[in-house]
Amino acid sequence: MQTENPSKKAFEEKMKKEHQKDASKEILQKELKNEINMQAKDSKDIKIDELVNDIKRLQADFQNHCKRIEQEKKEFTEYASSGVLCKILTIVDELEIALRNMKNAEDQKGIQIVLTKLKKILTEEGVTEMICKGQKFDPYRHEVILYEDGKEDGIILDEIQKGYQIKQKILRYPKVKVSRNESNEAKPQTNKNNETKMEGE
Repeated sequence: MQTENPSKKAFEEKMKKEHQKDASKEILQKELKNEINMQAKDSKDIKIDELVNDIKRLQADFQNHCKRIEQEKKEFTEYASSGVLCKILTIVDELEIALRNMKNAEDQKGIQIVLTKLKKILTEEGVTEMICKGQKFDPYRHEVILYEDGKEDGIILDEIQKGYQIKQKILRYPKVKVSRNESNEAKPQTNKNNETKMEGE
């Protein structure tokens, strides 16, 4: 029986180990490559998400900017028109006074036509008359001009000049006569809003 050459066996064992080592190295390289690719993919996805979020923030900022500009434009338009509307109210006051004091029916008819047209314009612009008579005096909504003795303190007895509001905002504060009970030392406060009147005078 022929014996195996020890040198040959040792060589084969060495070659086998080298082959295994190369195979392990190749597997390790593949795993490393896959890991790098995964990290690159994750990094790319993160970058995309960041860009998408930046775009969304910019879009939201732009929309808010547009809304703010639109609101400012609306407020400016309302403020600008309030001066014109207050001037129309002054004309309405004068026509109503003239109508009450005029005797000629034809003249009354002409003034009434003009007055009706002006009031229609005010209504179309959202202007409404404030109802004050009989209500409790509110220094934030009324301007007291006269006092008159009465049983109950702080009740509006009459309107000296009508008040108007537009879209829940007071356009012109009503000037009123208020009851005052002499037994009550506290007097109704004067108007708190004189400095913020919207009258275009």
